[in-house]
Amino acid sequence: MDVFLDRRLPDYFRSHSWQSIQHDPVAASAAFADFLGQRFGVIHGFSLAELDRDFLSDLNFPQTWDFKKLQVDSLLGHGASGAKKALLNDGFHGDKAAYNHFVTQVQLLRRMCLQILSAILPIKPTQVRLVTRFSETRMENLHYDQDAESDNHEAFRLYINLDRSPRIWATSYQMTELVQLGGRRLVSDIDERSPGEMILKRVMSRAFGGWNQRATERLAPRHMVYVDPGDVFFVDGRCVSHQVMTGHRVLSLYARIPHGSPRLAPTFATKLRQALMVAKQVPPGGETAIVNYFEPRQVTAAPQLREEWGSVFGETQTGRIRRFDDSGAVENRMGTAE
Repeated sequence: MDVFLDRRLPDYFRSHSWQSIQHDPVAASAAFADFLGQRFGVIHGFSLAELDRDFLSDLNFPQTWDFKKLQVDSLLGHGASGAKKALLNDGFHGDKAAYNHFVTQVQLLRRMCLQILSAILPIKPTQVRLVTRFSETRMENLHYDQDAESDNHEAFRLYINLDRSPRIWATSYQMTELVQLGGRRLVSDIDERSPGEMILKRVMSRAFGGWNQRATERLAPRHMVYVDPGDVFFVDGRCVSHQVMTGHRVLSLYARIPHGSPRLAPTFATKLRQALMVAKQVPPGGETAIVNYFEPRQVTAAPQLREEWGSVFGETQTGRIRRFDDSGAVENRMGTAE
């Protein structure tokens, strides 16, 4: 993995040896501490030799919402399902041999991910959700992940790059840093008693804009991250702002970790509200976060992504120049395109 650092941001990238994590509880605890500490962890030395990497790195699924995040559980369960039928017909064009081979590969990936989780997490998650992404992602907006009931759990996210090419991310402010540096200008009238995900959504939209302003907000500093083929990495996406610049084939995992153990401190909820209290002491004019500070009226409404995915993110080869500025796609407002 190559990381091109922006000196205006802290270096929150950490490397971990899979060999050490497996056999040394101290190393496993250090990896989990990086997760809690809003850092981006990379696991080196985890073998993917069992996988048919050539097969996986050639897959190209349709650019639709359903294929964007294909739920692994829907493929591995017993009996017929709409997801299985769509995968066979639309993903593999009726090729049952290729479809069955893909399911076998997904089973292997699931086993590998559970092995990593059992080595790193101090307590058993109440939910593990895996999705495959074999359609192209291009130029997301800068954002934090949004999870319902964020105050009640920690959200461990793990990724494996299955492509032949690097998966390119940009990352920016850690959640607490953005809130604290943004000061009252960013958090004014936000009630700390609101659910954590609502607080984060309001901070995020004021700093980075809405989904229609994806990849256009140019003020925020960014680290550029080149995730090599086969790289394994983990992060709390609620605590490190990020955007996929380009990527095609990846497996991602979400593990919901219930509260109740002292080993989970500080929790996401605690970090967010402590940062909010600090921010409210910073008067307007004293803020130093480098973001747009969008007014609510300036934040474009989120599109109906399930219905509009093809036009919002699916048109990766349009045959024309698409122009964007800090309010989104120019031709969407002006009707101009080349």
